[in-house]
Amino acid sequence: MMKLVAFGLLLVSLAVLGQPGTRIIGGYPCGERNRPYQAALVYGRKGNWNIYCGGSLVSPCWVLSAAHCKPKLGMKVCLGKTNLKKRESTEQCLSIAEVKLHPNYTRRNNDKDFMLLRLRPCAKLNDAVKTIPLPSKCPPDNSECTVSGWGTIRSPQAKLPDLLQCADVKTVPQQTCNTAYRGAITPFMMCAGVPEGGTDSCQGDSGGPLVCNGKVEGVVSWGTYVCAQKGNPGVYSKVCCVVPWIKDTITKQGKC
Repeated sequence: MMKLVAFGLLLVSLAVLGQPGTRIIGGYPCGERNRPYQAALVYGRKGNWNIYCGGSLVSPCWVLSAAHCKPKLGMKVCLGKTNLKKRESTEQCLSIAEVKLHPNYTRRNNDKDFMLLRLRPCAKLNDAVKTIPLPSKCPPDNSECTVSGWGTIRSPQAKLPDLLQCADVKTVPQQTCNTAYRGAITPFMMCAGVPEGGTDSCQGDSGGPLVCNGKVEGVVSWGTYVCAQKGNPGVYSKVCCVVPWIKDTITKQGKC
């Protein structure tokens, strides 16, 4: 597991490195075809994939994820998946043709933690595989959102998943978020959670989507080592801040 030390806090990026993934804490099964934009960055083999990170299909040829989820050789991006441990008629597991990290990504504190993956071939859109719109503005405080992924149900221990999990959270005011993390929150980060704790993204969910009002507003990025603690909401990369970079990258690199 990749750990970061910044501003006197022990922080952990929420990727599973070389381990099987697990699932969201305090969540519920998303159900089939309810998150058609959800991507899974996986390793292993068909019918028995292991989660590495999540992502969002923002174009038929491009998946948005987290920069700290930079893939290893041979990994695939699976779309149309609900259960990672069985073959599904809706799945499309595609190769990665190109990796584009945000040019100003800072690993030390996970600032601008964004990555775009170009798929080969491009995804075929249908009822089970769809793109999700980018935001036109940043979400207001206390927006109702959903985070999804195959991350852990326990923290700090892990419990293996099968099904894609969802959790309902709300965006947290930036000042509250920054106070909780002792000044570690940059303008390119946002927090989301529940006041009482117990619901959160966690290890294995990195790169996955935080969706508010039908748009991808956040990318699962980092948090404290023990997830879902009261007063420590999950930290997400703030998509509204980098929409021009996303659009320019997709346009300049082409669609094939």
